[in-house]
Amino acid sequence: MADPLTEAESLCQKTLQVLEEQKSFPTEKIEVIKKSLQGLLPIIAESKRKVMVRSALGQKLTQEILGNASKLYDVATFSCPEGKAVDEIINRLESVGDSVKKLKIYWKSFEYVTT
Repeated sequence: MADPLTEAESLCQKTLQVLEEQKSFPTEKIEVIKKSLQGLLPIIAESKRKVMVRSALGQKLTQEILGNASKLYDVATFSCPEGKAVDEIINRLESVGDSVKKLKIYWKSFEYVTT
């Protein structure tokens, strides 16, 4: 089984590709979504290098990120009315962002304690 963060990172990158190819969505909203998603990718990549993500809580948080990234990708590739799709993508992106922030807070707390 592949690392959940690697899978989540891959799904986020695939979602970016889908959004770039999508011509029917409002450009300004898609640009905001893409920028937000691009901001999460470096945090996910950095998180993969942190030892504490292998702990029980770290694994739980990484699975949460993977689940949310999977839902985001599914929504981005699922065809539904344009406005509803963009709103759902934004909601799923917020879930991914919240999960990534929780994991970052978790590994940052370890860095704070050990310094």
